[in-house]
Amino acid sequence: MDERYRWNILVLTYISMLAFAFVFQAIPPILSLIIQELHISHTQAGLLMGLFALPGIFLSIPGGILFDLYGTRKITVFCFILMIIGTLTVIFGKTFFLLALGRTVSGVGALILAIGLPQFLAQWFNGKELGLAMGIYNTAMPLGTIISFTTLGWLGKKLGWQASVSVSGILTFVALIVFLILYKPVPPITGKPFTEKRIGLGNFKEAGISIWLVGIAWMWFNASIISFTTFGPDFFIADKGFSIEFAGFLASFVMWGSLIFSPVVGYLIDKIGFKETLIAMGGLALGVLMFFIPYATTLLIFLMALIGVSVALVPAPVFSLPSDLMKPQNLGFGFGVISTCLSVGMVVGPYAVGLIRDWTGSYNMSFGVMAGFALCVTITMLILRAPAFSKVNRKS
Repeated sequence: MDERYRWNILVLTYISMLAFAFVFQAIPPILSLIIQELHISHTQAGLLMGLFALPGIFLSIPGGILFDLYGTRKITVFCFILMIIGTLTVIFGKTFFLLALGRTVSGVGALILAIGLPQFLAQWFNGKELGLAMGIYNTAMPLGTIISFTTLGWLGKKLGWQASVSVSGILTFVALIVFLILYKPVPPITGKPFTEKRIGLGNFKEAGISIWLVGIAWMWFNASIISFTTFGPDFFIADKGFSIEFAGFLASFVMWGSLIFSPVVGYLIDKIGFKETLIAMGGLALGVLMFFIPYATTLLIFLMALIGVSVALVPAPVFSLPSDLMKPQNLGFGFGVISTCLSVGMVVGPYAVGLIRDWTGSYNMSFGVMAGFALCVTITMLILRAPAFSKVNRKS
Protein backbone atom coordinates (compact mmCIF):
# COMPACT_ATOMS: atom_id res chain seq x y z
CA MET A 1 0.00 0.00 0.00
CA ASP A 2 2.83 2.37 0.89
CA GLU A 3 4.52 1.67 -2.46
CA ARG A 4 1.40 2.79 -4.31
CA TYR A 5 0.62 5.65 -1.95
CA ARG A 6 3.79 7.49 -2.89
CA TRP A 7 2.02 8.51 -6.11
CA ASN A 8 -0.70 10.11 -3.95
CA ILE A 9 2.10 12.01 -2.23
CA LEU A 10 3.26 13.17 -5.66
CA VAL A 11 -0.27 14.49 -6.33
CA LEU A 12 -0.26 16.23 -2.94
CA THR A 13 3.10 17.93 -3.48
CA TYR A 14 2.19 18.80 -7.07
CA ILE A 15 -1.00 20.64 -6.12
CA SER A 16 0.83 22.39 -3.29
CA MET A 17 3.57 23.55 -5.66
CA LEU A 18 0.91 24.67 -8.12
CA ALA A 19 -0.47 26.93 -5.38
CA PHE A 20 3.06 28.25 -4.77
CA ALA A 21 3.37 29.05 -8.48
CA PHE A 22 0.07 30.95 -8.58
CA VAL A 23 0.86 33.00 -5.47
CA PHE A 24 4.33 33.86 -6.77
CA GLN A 25 3.32 34.54 -10.38
CA ALA A 26 0.08 36.41 -9.61
CA ILE A 27 1.87 39.76 -10.04
CA PRO A 28 3.77 39.68 -13.41
CA PRO A 29 0.71 39.24 -15.70
CA ILE A 30 -0.93 42.31 -14.10
CA LEU A 31 2.23 44.28 -13.42
CA SER A 32 1.38 46.90 -16.04
CA LEU A 33 -2.01 47.43 -14.40
CA ILE A 34 -0.46 47.84 -10.94
CA ILE A 35 2.19 50.26 -12.26
CA GLN A 36 -0.55 52.38 -13.84
CA GLU A 37 -2.94 52.33 -10.87
CA LEU A 38 -0.45 52.82 -8.05
CA HIS A 39 2.06 54.90 -10.06
CA ILE A 40 5.07 52.84 -8.99
CA SER A 41 8.44 52.55 -10.75
CA HIS A 42 9.87 49.47 -12.41
CA THR A 43 12.31 49.20 -9.52
CA GLN A 44 9.40 49.04 -7.06
CA ALA A 45 7.67 46.55 -9.33
CA GLY A 46 10.75 44.36 -9.18
CA LEU A 47 10.68 44.66 -5.39
CA LEU A 48 7.17 43.16 -5.31
CA MET A 49 8.76 40.01 -6.67
CA GLY A 50 11.98 40.34 -4.69
CA LEU A 51 10.27 40.92 -1.34
CA PHE A 52 8.38 37.67 -1.85
CA ALA A 53 11.71 35.86 -1.78
CA LEU A 54 13.56 38.03 0.75
CA PRO A 55 12.47 36.06 3.87
CA GLY A 56 13.78 32.89 2.28
CA ILE A 57 17.36 34.18 2.49
CA PHE A 58 17.15 34.15 6.28
CA LEU A 59 14.55 31.45 6.92
CA SER A 60 15.27 28.70 4.38
CA ILE A 61 17.97 26.83 6.29
CA PRO A 62 16.15 27.22 9.65
CA GLY A 63 12.97 26.20 7.82
CA GLY A 64 14.64 23.07 6.49
CA ILE A 65 15.80 22.21 9.98
CA LEU A 66 12.24 22.75 11.26
CA PHE A 67 10.98 20.24 8.72
CA ASP A 68 13.67 17.81 9.89
CA LEU A 69 12.74 18.39 13.52
CA TYR A 70 8.92 18.66 13.54
CA GLY A 71 7.92 16.88 10.34
CA THR A 72 6.00 17.97 7.29
CA ARG A 73 2.40 18.28 8.47
CA LYS A 74 2.65 21.04 11.09
CA ILE A 75 5.07 23.25 9.19
CA THR A 76 3.24 22.88 5.87
CA VAL A 77 -0.14 23.88 7.34
CA PHE A 78 1.49 26.92 8.92
CA CYS A 79 3.02 27.84 5.56
CA PHE A 80 -0.32 27.64 3.77
CA ILE A 81 -1.92 29.91 6.38
CA LEU A 82 0.80 32.53 5.91
CA MET A 83 0.35 32.39 2.13
CA ILE A 84 -3.39 32.99 2.48
CA ILE A 85 -2.92 35.90 4.92
CA GLY A 86 -0.32 37.52 2.65
CA THR A 87 -2.53 37.13 -0.42
CA LEU A 88 -5.47 38.75 1.36
CA THR A 89 -3.24 41.66 2.33
CA VAL A 90 -2.30 42.20 -1.32
CA ILE A 91 -5.95 41.95 -2.45
CA PHE A 92 -7.15 44.61 -0.04
CA GLY A 93 -4.01 46.74 -0.14
CA LYS A 94 -4.30 50.17 -1.72
CA THR A 95 -0.68 51.28 -1.39
CA PHE A 96 2.72 49.98 -2.42
CA PHE A 97 3.58 49.45 1.25
CA LEU A 98 0.62 47.11 1.84
CA LEU A 99 1.32 45.19 -1.36
CA ALA A 100 4.96 44.84 -0.31
CA LEU A 101 3.91 43.67 3.17
CA GLY A 102 1.51 41.11 1.74
CA ARG A 103 4.12 39.77 -0.67
CA THR A 104 6.63 39.45 2.17
CA VAL A 105 4.20 37.51 4.39
CA SER A 106 3.26 35.24 1.48
CA GLY A 107 6.94 34.73 0.78
CA VAL A 108 7.66 33.56 4.32
CA GLY A 109 5.12 30.77 3.95
CA ALA A 110 5.81 29.93 0.32
CA LEU A 111 9.60 29.75 0.49
CA ILE A 112 9.58 27.53 3.58
CA LEU A 113 6.93 25.38 1.88
CA ALA A 114 9.21 25.07 -1.16
CA ILE A 115 11.81 23.39 1.08
CA GLY A 116 9.48 20.83 2.62
CA LEU A 117 7.74 19.68 -0.56
CA PRO A 118 10.76 18.30 -2.47
CA GLN A 119 12.24 16.96 0.76
CA PHE A 120 9.01 15.09 1.52
CA LEU A 121 8.85 13.78 -2.04
CA ALA A 122 12.50 12.68 -1.96
CA GLN A 123 11.86 10.69 1.24
CA TRP A 124 8.87 8.85 -0.24
CA PHE A 125 10.70 8.13 -3.53
CA ASN A 126 14.11 7.54 -1.97
CA GLY A 127 16.03 5.40 -4.47
CA LYS A 128 12.90 4.53 -6.47
CA GLU A 129 12.11 6.59 -9.58
CA LEU A 130 13.15 9.79 -7.79
CA GLY A 131 14.25 11.47 -11.02
CA LEU A 132 10.89 10.79 -12.67
CA ALA A 133 9.01 12.01 -9.60
CA MET A 134 11.08 15.20 -9.47
CA GLY A 135 10.61 15.69 -13.20
CA ILE A 136 6.83 15.50 -12.83
CA TYR A 137 6.89 17.63 -9.68
CA ASN A 138 8.89 20.32 -11.47
CA THR A 139 6.18 20.74 -14.10
CA ALA A 140 3.95 22.34 -11.43
CA MET A 141 5.82 25.64 -11.48
CA PRO A 142 5.75 26.01 -15.29
CA LEU A 143 2.12 24.89 -15.45
CA GLY A 144 1.12 27.44 -12.81
CA THR A 145 3.12 30.11 -14.61
CA ILE A 146 1.56 29.29 -17.99
CA ILE A 147 -1.98 29.38 -16.60
CA SER A 148 -1.25 32.59 -14.70
CA PHE A 149 0.29 34.34 -17.69
CA THR A 150 -2.46 33.30 -20.11
CA THR A 151 -5.46 34.02 -17.89
CA LEU A 152 -4.69 36.50 -15.10
CA GLY A 153 -3.84 39.39 -17.42
CA TRP A 154 -7.19 38.99 -19.19
CA LEU A 155 -9.02 38.63 -15.87
CA GLY A 156 -7.26 41.68 -14.41
CA LYS A 157 -8.14 43.74 -17.46
CA LYS A 158 -11.82 42.77 -17.15
CA LEU A 159 -12.35 42.73 -13.38
CA GLY A 160 -9.32 44.52 -11.91
CA TRP A 161 -5.95 43.19 -10.80
CA GLN A 162 -7.35 42.29 -7.36
CA ALA A 163 -9.54 39.62 -8.98
CA SER A 164 -6.46 38.03 -10.51
CA VAL A 165 -4.68 37.88 -7.17
CA SER A 166 -7.81 36.35 -5.61
CA VAL A 167 -7.40 33.29 -7.84
CA SER A 168 -4.08 32.48 -6.16
CA GLY A 169 -5.68 32.74 -2.71
CA ILE A 170 -8.49 30.36 -3.67
CA LEU A 171 -6.07 27.80 -5.08
CA THR A 172 -3.92 28.00 -1.94
CA PHE A 173 -6.96 27.22 0.21
CA VAL A 174 -7.81 24.25 -2.05
CA ALA A 175 -4.21 22.99 -1.78
CA LEU A 176 -4.42 23.17 2.02
CA ILE A 177 -7.57 21.01 2.00
CA VAL A 178 -5.97 18.48 -0.36
CA PHE A 179 -2.88 18.34 1.84
CA LEU A 180 -4.93 17.65 4.98
CA ILE A 181 -6.80 14.86 3.18
CA LEU A 182 -3.88 13.08 1.48
CA TYR A 183 -0.98 13.61 3.89
CA LYS A 184 0.71 10.56 5.39
CA PRO A 185 4.08 10.51 7.18
CA VAL A 186 7.05 8.85 5.52
CA PRO A 187 7.00 5.11 6.32
CA PRO A 188 10.23 3.57 7.67
CA ILE A 189 10.42 1.36 4.55
CA THR A 190 10.89 4.24 2.13
CA GLY A 191 12.52 6.90 4.26
CA LYS A 192 14.10 7.78 7.58
CA PRO A 193 11.60 8.44 10.38
CA PHE A 194 11.57 11.93 11.80
CA THR A 195 12.90 10.68 15.14
CA GLU A 196 16.38 10.27 13.63
CA LYS A 197 17.19 13.94 13.23
CA ARG A 198 20.56 15.44 13.95
CA ILE A 199 20.30 19.20 14.15
CA GLY A 200 23.15 21.61 14.63
CA LEU A 201 26.52 22.65 13.27
CA GLY A 202 27.11 19.10 12.08
CA ASN A 203 24.71 19.80 9.22
CA PHE A 204 27.03 22.49 7.90
CA LYS A 205 30.09 20.26 8.22
CA GLU A 206 28.47 17.21 6.57
CA ALA A 207 26.99 19.21 3.71
CA GLY A 208 30.36 20.21 2.33
CA ILE A 209 30.71 22.73 -0.47
CA SER A 210 29.03 20.65 -3.18
CA ILE A 211 25.47 21.28 -2.00
CA TRP A 212 26.29 25.00 -1.87
CA LEU A 213 27.50 24.92 -5.47
CA VAL A 214 24.22 23.29 -6.50
CA GLY A 215 22.40 26.04 -4.62
CA ILE A 216 24.47 28.79 -6.25
CA ALA A 217 23.70 27.39 -9.70
CA TRP A 218 20.00 27.39 -8.78
CA MET A 219 20.39 30.99 -7.61
CA TRP A 220 21.79 32.14 -10.97
CA PHE A 221 19.15 30.21 -12.90
CA ASN A 222 16.28 31.77 -10.97
CA ALA A 223 17.81 35.25 -11.08
CA SER A 224 17.55 34.95 -14.86
CA ILE A 225 14.18 33.22 -15.21
CA ILE A 226 12.31 35.12 -12.47
CA SER A 227 13.60 38.41 -13.87
CA PHE A 228 12.22 37.45 -17.26
CA THR A 229 8.84 36.28 -15.96
CA THR A 230 8.61 39.49 -13.91
CA PHE A 231 9.31 41.93 -16.73
CA GLY A 232 8.71 39.85 -19.86
CA PRO A 233 5.02 40.78 -20.17
CA ASP A 234 5.77 44.48 -19.61
CA PHE A 235 8.59 44.29 -22.19
CA PHE A 236 6.31 42.75 -24.79
CA ILE A 237 3.68 45.43 -24.13
CA ALA A 238 5.95 48.49 -23.90
CA ASP A 239 8.67 47.61 -26.43
CA LYS A 240 6.89 45.29 -28.86
CA GLY A 241 3.40 46.85 -28.71
CA PHE A 242 1.56 43.61 -27.96
CA SER A 243 -1.73 43.43 -26.05
CA ILE A 244 -1.69 42.42 -22.39
CA GLU A 245 -3.27 39.08 -23.29
CA PHE A 246 -0.75 38.21 -26.03
CA ALA A 247 2.17 39.51 -23.97
CA GLY A 248 1.26 37.13 -21.14
CA PHE A 249 0.82 34.25 -23.57
CA LEU A 250 4.20 34.91 -25.21
CA ALA A 251 6.00 35.25 -21.88
CA SER A 252 4.52 31.90 -20.81
CA PHE A 253 6.47 30.18 -23.61
CA VAL A 254 9.51 30.15 -21.34
CA MET A 255 7.70 27.55 -19.21
CA TRP A 256 6.18 25.35 -21.93
CA GLY A 257 9.41 23.44 -22.42
CA SER A 258 9.60 22.59 -18.72
CA LEU A 259 5.99 21.47 -18.69
CA ILE A 260 6.57 19.09 -21.60
CA PHE A 261 10.16 17.95 -21.10
CA SER A 262 10.79 17.95 -17.33
CA PRO A 263 9.41 14.40 -16.87
CA VAL A 264 11.58 13.28 -19.79
CA VAL A 265 14.65 14.87 -18.20
CA GLY A 266 13.74 13.24 -14.88
CA TYR A 267 13.46 9.83 -16.55
CA LEU A 268 16.82 10.33 -18.26
CA ILE A 269 18.67 11.17 -15.06
CA ASP A 270 17.20 8.02 -13.47
CA LYS A 271 18.64 5.99 -16.35
CA ILE A 272 21.90 7.69 -17.32
CA GLY A 273 22.71 10.36 -14.70
CA PHE A 274 24.77 13.31 -15.98
CA LYS A 275 22.84 15.70 -13.74
CA GLU A 276 25.53 18.37 -13.56
CA THR A 277 26.08 18.20 -17.33
CA LEU A 278 22.40 18.76 -18.08
CA ILE A 279 22.31 21.77 -15.74
CA ALA A 280 25.40 23.25 -17.41
CA MET A 281 23.92 22.75 -20.89
CA GLY A 282 20.66 24.39 -19.82
CA GLY A 283 22.45 27.45 -18.42
CA LEU A 284 24.58 27.89 -21.54
CA ALA A 285 21.64 27.62 -23.94
CA LEU A 286 19.48 29.93 -21.81
CA GLY A 287 22.20 32.59 -21.64
CA VAL A 288 22.80 32.68 -25.38
CA LEU A 289 19.11 32.71 -26.27
CA MET A 290 18.13 35.28 -23.63
CA PHE A 291 20.61 37.78 -25.03
CA PHE A 292 18.85 37.89 -28.42
CA ILE A 293 15.26 38.45 -27.20
CA PRO A 294 15.27 42.29 -27.56
CA TYR A 295 16.52 42.01 -31.13
CA ALA A 296 14.21 39.22 -32.34
CA THR A 297 11.24 40.05 -34.59
CA THR A 298 9.76 37.37 -36.83
CA LEU A 299 11.57 34.56 -35.00
CA LEU A 300 10.50 35.70 -31.52
CA ILE A 301 8.07 32.84 -30.91
CA PHE A 302 10.65 30.29 -32.08
CA LEU A 303 13.27 31.86 -29.81
CA MET A 304 10.90 31.67 -26.85
CA ALA A 305 10.20 28.00 -27.59
CA LEU A 306 13.93 27.22 -27.59
CA ILE A 307 14.29 29.03 -24.25
CA GLY A 308 11.54 26.82 -22.88
CA VAL A 309 13.47 23.70 -23.88
CA SER A 310 16.69 24.98 -22.29
CA VAL A 311 14.86 25.82 -19.06
CA ALA A 312 13.58 22.23 -18.84
CA LEU A 313 17.13 20.88 -18.47
CA VAL A 314 17.77 22.45 -15.06
CA PRO A 315 15.10 21.92 -12.31
CA ALA A 316 14.81 18.10 -12.16
CA PRO A 317 18.61 17.54 -11.91
CA VAL A 318 18.92 20.30 -9.28
CA PHE A 319 16.22 18.78 -7.07
CA SER A 320 17.61 15.25 -7.49
CA LEU A 321 21.20 16.13 -6.56
CA PRO A 322 20.63 16.64 -2.79
CA SER A 323 19.77 12.93 -2.44
CA ASP A 324 23.20 12.17 -3.93
CA LEU A 325 25.00 14.63 -1.70
CA MET A 326 23.16 14.36 1.63
CA LYS A 327 22.11 11.66 4.05
CA PRO A 328 18.31 11.18 4.30
CA GLN A 329 18.09 12.62 7.82
CA ASN A 330 19.75 15.84 6.62
CA LEU A 331 17.78 16.37 3.42
CA GLY A 332 15.85 19.25 4.99
CA PHE A 333 19.10 21.12 5.51
CA GLY A 334 20.19 20.40 1.93
CA PHE A 335 16.96 21.70 0.45
CA GLY A 336 17.22 24.65 2.85
CA VAL A 337 20.57 25.54 1.25
CA ILE A 338 19.01 25.36 -2.21
CA SER A 339 16.03 27.45 -1.13
CA THR A 340 18.29 30.06 0.48
CA CYS A 341 20.18 30.46 -2.78
CA LEU A 342 16.89 30.49 -4.70
CA SER A 343 15.69 33.37 -2.54
CA VAL A 344 18.86 35.37 -3.17
CA GLY A 345 18.38 34.97 -6.91
CA MET A 346 14.70 35.90 -6.73
CA VAL A 347 15.47 39.05 -4.73
CA VAL A 348 18.56 40.29 -6.57
CA GLY A 349 17.52 39.35 -10.11
CA PRO A 350 14.25 41.29 -10.55
CA TYR A 351 15.51 44.25 -8.50
CA ALA A 352 18.69 44.58 -10.58
CA VAL A 353 16.86 44.17 -13.88
CA GLY A 354 14.16 46.68 -12.88
CA LEU A 355 16.79 49.15 -11.70
CA ILE A 356 18.70 48.89 -14.97
CA ARG A 357 15.44 49.34 -16.90
CA ASP A 358 14.77 52.59 -14.98
CA TRP A 359 18.34 53.81 -15.50
CA THR A 360 18.55 53.12 -19.23
CA GLY A 361 14.92 53.59 -20.26
CA SER A 362 14.89 50.32 -22.23
CA TYR A 363 15.16 46.59 -21.65
CA ASN A 364 18.17 45.90 -23.90
CA MET A 365 20.81 45.99 -21.17
CA SER A 366 18.42 44.24 -18.77
CA PHE A 367 18.28 41.22 -21.06
CA GLY A 368 22.07 41.21 -21.23
CA VAL A 369 22.14 40.95 -17.44
CA MET A 370 19.62 38.09 -17.51
CA ALA A 371 21.82 36.30 -20.04
CA GLY A 372 24.84 36.80 -17.78
CA PHE A 373 22.97 35.26 -14.84
CA ALA A 374 22.22 32.17 -16.96
CA LEU A 375 25.81 31.75 -18.10
CA CYS A 376 26.91 31.76 -14.47
CA VAL A 377 24.88 28.54 -14.03
CA THR A 378 27.22 26.80 -16.46
CA ILE A 379 30.33 28.21 -14.80
CA THR A 380 29.16 26.99 -11.38
CA MET A 381 28.45 23.50 -12.71
CA LEU A 382 31.89 23.34 -14.32
CA ILE A 383 33.37 24.08 -10.90
CA LEU A 384 31.25 21.31 -9.36
CA ARG A 385 32.40 18.87 -12.05
CA ALA A 386 36.06 19.69 -11.35
CA PRO A 387 38.09 16.77 -9.94
CA ALA A 388 38.24 18.43 -6.52
CA PHE A 389 34.47 18.07 -6.15
CA SER A 390 33.28 15.30 -8.48
CA LYS A 391 34.34 12.41 -6.24
CA VAL A 392 33.84 13.95 -2.82
CA ASN A 393 31.02 15.16 -0.63
CA ARG A 394 28.71 12.32 -1.72
CA LYS A 395 26.60 10.67 0.95
CA SER A 396 28.05 7.52 2.39
